[in-house]
Parts: sequence; structure tokens; C-alpha cells
Amino acid sequence: MPDKINISGKQSILVVLILIILILCVYWPVQNYDFINFDDPTYITENSHVQTGFSVDGLRWAFSTNYFGLWNPMVWLSFMLDFHLFRFNAGGYHWTNVIIHIFNAILLFLLFRHLTGTIWRSAFVAALFAVHPINVESVAWISERKNVLSTFFWILTMLCYVWYTRKPNWKRYVPILISFAMGLMSKPMLVTLPFVLLLIDYWPLNRTAIDEQHNTVSHVAAGVAKGKLKFLILEKIPLFVLSMISIGITLYVPQEASAPRIEQTIDSVFSQRITNAIFSYGMYVKKIFWPTDLFIPYLYLHISIGQILLFSILLVIITVFVCKYFKKYPYLPVGWFWYLGTLIPVIGLIQIGEQTMADRYAYVTVIGLFIMVAWGAEQISIKKDIYKKILIVMSLLSIGFLAVAAHHQQKLWQNSFTLFEYALKKDPNNYVAYVLIGQEFARNGKNEQALYYYDMGLKLTPNVYAAYRNKAIILNRLGKRLEAIQVLKKAVQEVQAPAEAYYMLGLLYLEDNNLDKCEEYSLKSIRKDPKCGDAYNLVGLALLKKGNLEESIQNFENALRINPNHIKAQKNLKVARTLLKRQI
Repeated sequence: MPDKINISGKQSILVVLILIILILCVYWPVQNYDFINFDDPTYITENSHVQTGFSVDGLRWAFSTNYFGLWNPMVWLSFMLDFHLFRFNAGGYHWTNVIIHIFNAILLFLLFRHLTGTIWRSAFVAALFAVHPINVESVAWISERKNVLSTFFWILTMLCYVWYTRKPNWKRYVPILISFAMGLMSKPMLVTLPFVLLLIDYWPLNRTAIDEQHNTVSHVAAGVAKGKLKFLILEKIPLFVLSMISIGITLYVPQEASAPRIEQTIDSVFSQRITNAIFSYGMYVKKIFWPTDLFIPYLYLHISIGQILLFSILLVIITVFVCKYFKKYPYLPVGWFWYLGTLIPVIGLIQIGEQTMADRYAYVTVIGLFIMVAWGAEQISIKKDIYKKILIVMSLLSIGFLAVAAHHQQKLWQNSFTLFEYALKKDPNNYVAYVLIGQEFARNGKNEQALYYYDMGLKLTPNVYAAYRNKAIILNRLGKRLEAIQVLKKAVQEVQAPAEAYYMLGLLYLEDNNLDKCEEYSLKSIRKDPKCGDAYNLVGLALLKKGNLEESIQNFENALRINPNHIKAQKNLKVARTLLKRQI
């Protein structure tokens, strides 16, 4: 991959066209794919806020909610736009993801072209990013819009930063802040970007270099280097402040009831988190260089000591090597610490959810390793012409191999069945996959098949609330109300069930005309979630049927205070007031 400093505009255009063609060849079929019943309902198909579009209420919700555990208003706005254009046509949402991914690959090429003055190494990094199978999850999964969108702003911020460094002033700094803020509003994982900017200050921007006149005086050189580093850190204080604000919003802003609360997921001891982190770091390296067995979700319940030892040794060896040769090969520490640093928010030290790792977490992270590969390979090739020819052939073959593998990988995302049946093939103990397949059978009216998969999921892990809830819904649909009640009772006993479980029990007892039990469980739901308007309405109904009209009116009014548009509560309140007037 020989480079020339004087870059031809025609060559750059050619690279851009090749990147577009590569991505379209890989992802063209996704336009015919369906929504996945994993997050897609929460984000789009069952999200009434998104479906309101660009209304005042919708915009207010997008910027004020920590819905589903993250504050990402830019993602909500993008989905609102998609819903306006495509409604429930999943193909349109898929196309949006692919188009953003195309822009990301192009911007990545332009970024390294401007950073390094090289074209073919920059193109190689962008091509690897464009077609690597580990990125399929981020592109082919509609809900991972936050990954592709945040990375767009990530690369845009870096381009603005490169522009700023050539003539530093506050006018050029403002676009950095704006693009970075928009990135953080897409996904908080971008909090590591200021650290990455410090890395590129070292290489290839070379902003930490010491003037030759200071080289002969060690103490002067040390002082100059310290001063430059201090300036570079101070320069990024506004960016670090934005990162801290984003972290604060993610961790401390109250979340909606449906969101997976952080305090519920951090339940492992710190040593276990360290183990998960080492394991995940090693597995990402393995999957980047040998991208096989990529599926969702990864549920590694047992990590062997041998794996931890192997990955620990691997990580230490690589770290020592890049630190030893950081002056001779400056791209090595930049690429390696880019990889290590950008994974910190999702490596499991603060684990959110049950996954130790996920392919989508590596979307921006892989760039660091690609830097090491591209510039390292070039370093080898300069020794002999034969090495250059071999390198060209190997580069083309690797891109072709990865493109074919990615094309095969994206086929798994046709629908929930193709995706999660593959997950079960790779991990027969994946209880989440069982539950999600069950949900898909239920959505298609195949109740018996749904019950089988729910039972299989509960057999593997009897503390999955979703399996209990979904099983109860199916049983009630089949007319087995008492069995459904028993399932939900077991759920509230066995797992940390949300307010919804108690509400559903109250609803089933109401259908069974057991008004006392209905009132009991509805009140328990309210104690779990005081903002549950449906539960207040249910208590009101139970009291209404018992003849306690004044108390029922109070509960209907409470429901309406929480949700003024609660139609059932409005109707029930009207009935209760009418009956009360007749008594008077």
C-alpha cells in the first residue's frame, strides 16, 4: 500500500466510490428486513412518543426523558423523522442506518487522509471499518441507530478538531463543542473522545513534539514537554466537562419505569467485573481478527481461568510492546490505547444489563486496531518491493473476505426467528433467545409454540421476569386465567418484578371478579411505581364495583393527574360521579 503525500483528488473520489459500493454490496438486502423484537418495539413500534413525530410534546419528551436507560435525544429525533417518512416500514429505518454508516466510512477516510497525508492506508482503515462483520450488529439492527449516529458525530468532531489545530482560535473550537455535544446526545459512550484527541495530539498531529533547539538540554526538554502536555489537557477541559455532564445525566437523572435501572444491574463484586473486563477485551481482539460466531446476545455465564490467564498475558504483552516502541512506531500506542480507552464505558466495570460484551460496543473501538494493522503493515512493506506486492494482495483479499463474511452475517437480521435461532445454535443455553423467539411466536398467534419457548427460558434461568409475564399473557389468552395468576404470583416471589407484574395480577383478579385481591395487588403496583396511572384506575374500578364511590373517584382523579389523557379513567370517573349523584 504505497502512499504519496501529494494526494490526487481523483484517487480520493475513487476511494469514496469504492467504499459506497462495498457497503451497498454488503447491506443491500436489509431494505427487505423486518423489525427485531429486541429493543425495536421499545424504540419504535410500541413507542407512542416517537410516533407523535415532531410535535411539541414529542420534542419535549425526546430532550427530557432518560427512557430505556439512556439520554439520547438525537436518536429519538432521528426515529421521529423516520416514522414520519416510513411509518411501520422497517426497510426505511434500515436504509437510514446504512446511509449513516456510508457517511461514517467516508468521513473516516477523510479524517485519516487529513491527519496523515496518506491515501491508501487511510482507505484501508476506512474499508476495514466499512465491511467488518463485527459492525453488522450496529448497522443491521435498527435500534442501534445510536451507534452509527454517535459515531458520525464522533468522526465529525475529530475533523473539526484537526481543522482547529491548524489555526487554533475560539471560533474554530465552537464547532468541536457542538458536534461533540450532539454525539453525546446520541450515545454517552462518546465520553472517551477527549482522551482520543489527546492520543492523536501525540500521533499523527505531533503536537507534543519538542523543538530541536531543546533536544540537547534534558531538563529544558522535559519542561517544554510538560508545558505542552498541560496546555493540551487544559485545551480539552470544555470537552471533559461535557463528558462529565453526560455521565451525570446517564447515572443520576431519573429514568422511566420501563428503563433498566443501573442500581439493579450492578450486583457483582468488583473482582468479577475485572474478570469480565479482561475476558471482553480479549474476546474483542479475537473477534476482530477472526470474526466468527458473532451473535446476539452474548451471555457468558462461565468464564474459565484459562481464558482469563491467556487474555491477561496477551493484553500485557501487547501493552508492553507498544510502550517499548512508542517513539519508533507512534501509531502503535495510539491505536492500542484507542482500543482500550474507548471500551471502558462498556467493558463491564460498571455493568449495565446482563451482557459481558456485545458486537455493537466495538463499532468505534475497532478503528484503533485498524490503525495498528494499516500502518504496521506499511512499515513491513517498505523493506522490500516483494513485500509491497504481497501486502497489496493480502489487503485486497482481507477486504474481500470480510465483505463476504459481513454479507453472510447481515442475513441473520432478516427477522427475529433467523437472528435468535442462530443465537440458540451457537449457545443452546441462551435463555434470552428462548424468550425472544417465544415473543415472536406469540406475536404471530402461535401460542403453544410461544409457551414452549418461555418454559425453556425459565428452565434455564428461573429469574427472567419477561418470561413469566409473557407466559401469563398467553395463558390468559387461552382462557387459563387461574394458571396465569399462579405464574405471575411466582414471578413476584422469584424475581425482582416491576410494578407491571402487580398491576397485571390486579387486572386478572378483576377479570375473575375477586375485587379484594384486585385492590390489594393494584395498591402494591402503586407502591412500586407511584406514577402508574393504570394502577390507580384499576383500584378505582375495584372500589367502584364494591360501591365505594368516593374512594373510587379519588383514584380516578389520581390517574388523570398522572395522565390527563387516560381515556378509561375519564370514562370511569364520569360513571362514578353519576352514580354518586344518584345516591345523593
